[in-house]
Amino acid sequence: MAAPKVAKPILIGYVCGSETKSHLTAREDKLVRFTKIFGFALFGLTMVSNIVIAKDNEKPPLVFAASSLTTVLTEHALNWSETRGLPIPRLSFGASAAMARQIKAGAPAHIFISANPRWVETITNDNRVEDTAAVAINQLVLVGSAMSPAMNYKKKAADEPFEPTEAYFSRLLKGKRLALANPALAPLGAYSLRYLQKTMLWDFLNDKIAYGQNARQTLRLVEQGGLPAFVYRSDAFMNDKVTVLYAVPSELSGSIIYQAALLKTASSTSKAFFHYLQSEEARPTWVTFGFGRNKKIASK
Repeated sequence: MAAPKVAKPILIGYVCGSETKSHLTAREDKLVRFTKIFGFALFGLTMVSNIVIAKDNEKPPLVFAASSLTTVLTEHALNWSETRGLPIPRLSFGASAAMARQIKAGAPAHIFISANPRWVETITNDNRVEDTAAVAINQLVLVGSAMSPAMNYKKKAADEPFEPTEAYFSRLLKGKRLALANPALAPLGAYSLRYLQKTMLWDFLNDKIAYGQNARQTLRLVEQGGLPAFVYRSDAFMNDKVTVLYAVPSELSGSIIYQAALLKTASSTSKAFFHYLQSEEARPTWVTFGFGRNKKIASK
């Protein structure tokens, strides 16, 4: 399959933490115009004035989204803008918990997308949301680095079938740590924790964890740090830097559903983008990047 093109929306960056341009993939680093890393100052009045462009109904969509959507959402943004001649959406990625708190504090987002409906419910209960919709699904997978000659995870995947046992993880880690997203901040971490608790492995592994702040940071611990990790299947999809060792059934992790919320502050262009993400037109892009629609996960 030919590698899909990557979009060039205005990427505001990560809402919280120390994510920088170096945390983008090579394709994103070349093709995405990374304008500025905004921290909490994004939400001050001066930053709001910078975001406002022309009339209210001509504002480009401002989307706060789970970091696991970085690549697919940038592609969606360009496709939507090019086919309609509308402003390119501004995208900000980070941990769902932090973004939900910032929206509740008055951040000027138009659309919020989280991999855990709980965080959408948080802002819905605060009377900030006009509409919600499920836009995609994902799956939890255990992966190892495909780049580490010392830890040949490809050979391990072929020679040793996965077992949810302490003995298997002892052999897998060999004194290293297991990378997980922080369950308090990122839905990926919550799904990983749920799996480890259901399989009675958490007590054995909880002092052997290296935490990432969000899904993208956790993936970097595999790609750059050589650690095994639980990540989203979409992050391992068409990624030659990681090897999938096990795909976790949804009954053990919980169903991973990306819920989008359209905020009451949304412009008309933001509403159009919100509906596009749910459409049949958007389906091929979701599938190309390893996400599922209608309870189906794309095959690699």
